[in-house]
Amino acid sequence: MTIELEKVSNARDLGGIKTSYGTVKYNRLIRSGHLSIATEQDVAVLKNHGLQRIIDLRTSAEIANHPNVPIEGVSTVNISIMNSTTFGISFETLDGKQIALKLQAGIERMLARGETPIEHMRILYKKFVHDPASLEGYGRFIKTLANNAVEGATLWHCTVGKDRCGTCTALLLYCLGASREEILRDYLLTNVQTESRSNSILNKVRPFVDDDKMALVTSMLTVDESYIDCFLSEATAQYGSLDKFLDACRVTPEDKQNLRNIYLDR
Repeated sequence: MTIELEKVSNARDLGGIKTSYGTVKYNRLIRSGHLSIATEQDVAVLKNHGLQRIIDLRTSAEIANHPNVPIEGVSTVNISIMNSTTFGISFETLDGKQIALKLQAGIERMLARGETPIEHMRILYKKFVHDPASLEGYGRFIKTLANNAVEGATLWHCTVGKDRCGTCTALLLYCLGASREEILRDYLLTNVQTESRSNSILNKVRPFVDDDKMALVTSMLTVDESYIDCFLSEATAQYGSLDKFLDACRVTPEDKQNLRNIYLDR
């Protein structure tokens, strides 16, 4: 369910998603983009959804550069999914020329390695499977929800809420018993919910970017079914199954059962 906010993008409640073990409860599990630009109205809406805890998936550098708005009565847990990141740029405070320079610099680095932006993202999602920091982060994320539940809602986010947040959500939904189709449906909602943000950025950079680069810029601002497929398929190929990948993240069967007991209506 989409949560309409003034500034914070890509916010939605996972409540209502049906799994093989039950239906996800409302006002317990929320994903979004970062909260450094949250308005008073955004905070009020989130608190109305029962917000009690935030899990920030960004790096320490990202947090230092764009700290979240403090919210009274809401705790924060920092669980970085990567030690460093070349994405996760916050564009809200930049003008069109600055955004264009950052995006074009990223594209040039990719092209120099022989990668298109789409190929780069597929490689990145595969790296999530192999990076020990990512495995530790995924494990901490799942175990925090499973073993340190709060009465209200937990919200997790990275910058836009599409890649690190998207893979965390995919693993969580898998633990809750969601089908691959449901996992994909939620993942691709990011393109719908960030459309206005993406269009705003594209309009800002258009005067500074060649026409042949606009499609590449667009691919860096959106998600694609092949990205999450790369993540899930790589995890299965490397470990034999998603359950064994979660074992490598130190997620136990008891953790999974706790998640289902806490967050599902049977």
